[in-house]
Amino acid sequence: MKKVNQLACVFFCLASLILSKNANAQSEPMFSQYTFNEVFINPAYAGSHEALSLSSVYRNQWANLEGSPTTKTVTAHTHLFNSKVGAGVTVYQDQIGVTSQTGFFANYSYRIRLRKGLLSLGLLGGVSGYQERLSEIKTTQGGDAQFLNNTPVAFAPNFGFGAYYYTDRFYFGVSTPRLITNKLVVNSNGSVESVTGSFDRKEVHYFIASGVIIDVNPLFKVRPSFMIKAVMNAPIEYDLNLSALMYNLIWVGGGYRSGDAYSFLTALQLSNQFRMGYSYDYTLTKLKDFSGGTHEVSLNYIFSYNNKKVTSPRYF
Repeated sequence: MKKVNQLACVFFCLASLILSKNANAQSEPMFSQYTFNEVFINPAYAGSHEALSLSSVYRNQWANLEGSPTTKTVTAHTHLFNSKVGAGVTVYQDQIGVTSQTGFFANYSYRIRLRKGLLSLGLLGGVSGYQERLSEIKTTQGGDAQFLNNTPVAFAPNFGFGAYYYTDRFYFGVSTPRLITNKLVVNSNGSVESVTGSFDRKEVHYFIASGVIIDVNPLFKVRPSFMIKAVMNAPIEYDLNLSALMYNLIWVGGGYRSGDAYSFLTALQLSNQFRMGYSYDYTLTKLKDFSGGTHEVSLNYIFSYNNKKVTSPRYF
């Protein structure tokens, strides 16, 4: 094999280690702006905006480090049948080095009106595709047959469920977005041959998230929120956040992700229907000496308001 660019080789080897034979492909992309992207982890969130809502998030983790993870998501959800049902779709791409994961999932929720709020029960189903983009590896000499073509896309189905209770000023959700543990079967060259799936409760990821809006005065509100991520036989991870909304126009806040990073958030409510957000993560791991931090951009647009009870701006 011809000599490979050293840095590209490092990330190819890293991907091979991650995807060692029968490696676990069960991983969940993380987001600092999770309160604005809840439908990605909880299907019961679908329909909660009482209108057609379209969101997009781009996350560049450990910027300036070649081969670092990038995640792109697009979600859309709305309510149907007199607001009793919510429906949505999620499309995402998660890439680290030359290893790419692309998924498409559909969400369904059934909503029960309670005395002070709504309880939503949700299901999701879809597929994820895994691929190694070997053609993106730069070699010092062209024509190396092992790096001319990408591996075929290997698809695997998955399912999840969640519950979400909310009012105009409070929410609490519990979910497990991926019930099936996917295993990548890799050949001796490090290429993905196939994906197998099975239910293993020890590998299931559980999410708990909650937040509340507190009025300080008519022009200033604060929003404490948290998210807990748990899987058996592994340390519990958590995100703690505190944001402030000023003049119903500007969000400013920060957070802490256990053992990983501090985050700083800002967002602009440009109109009743359009919000744009940005967050920056300062990593606490040894990677802080090599990366330029993590950048995340979010957009949300609500297409119509046909219900007088719709909250503007959206707090969650």
